[in-house]
Amino acid sequence: HPLFVHLPIGFIILLAILEWLALRPHWKELATANRVILLLSIPVSLASVVCGWLLADSGGYDANALFWHRWLGTGVAVATIALWILRQRGWMTAYRRSLFVTLITLTVASHFGGSLTHGSDFLSWPKSRPPVAKPLTDTELLAQPVHAKVIQPIFDKYCVSCHGADKSKGGLRMDTAAHLLKGGDSGSPLDPPGAEYSLLGNRLNLPVDDDDHMPPAGKPQLSPAQLTIIKWWLDAGAPTDKLLSDLKP
Repeated sequence: HPLFVHLPIGFIILLAILEWLALRPHWKELATANRVILLLSIPVSLASVVCGWLLADSGGYDANALFWHRWLGTGVAVATIALWILRQRGWMTAYRRSLFVTLITLTVASHFGGSLTHGSDFLSWPKSRPPVAKPLTDTELLAQPVHAKVIQPIFDKYCVSCHGADKSKGGLRMDTAAHLLKGGDSGSPLDPPGAEYSLLGNRLNLPVDDDDHMPPAGKPQLSPAQLTIIKWWLDAGAPTDKLLSDLKP
């Protein structure tokens, strides 16, 4: 689905741009290419829809976003066929209006697709920079809850986009301690205990090009220091209710 889906997006946007330019007399020749572009968009749109429906069966996606992405994407594929029919019959006014509606539908469908892949806030930006916190003293640092202040921020940055409320691949959520302890389709990522044997430690330790490595290849990867912290936490029993001082870091 990710391979096919960008082709109809590109074709339809290109089609709309060329149709707009072709309204100008000295660029009207550009419209001659649109028949081919539109014809190519039909099979790749249908292929994208079929693969998308199959991918949705793997589960782990936000139901609301999936519903809208699925049906709006299907609507875009149907629209490409309708656009071809309208153009072939020479109904250019209806064709151009339908193309505009298709472009809007494509934009909304793409937004929901991005939300499924990258999380619902993938287009948002911080309204303001958070204030710079003053450095903690050793006493203050050791009084920090280890999971909430040390471990969870790493999960939030590298894991929650695929294992959170909007998308939970493998039935696993890592956005809260309770969900992490509950585990997913493969059981708890914290079992068996320890960095060497636990599912989480094992996945992090695999070569990046291994299909089971987490985060997947192509995604931002944990730094060596962050990996060390996670492994230290796992070897300490992966507590979610202790302070740093309790673990004698």
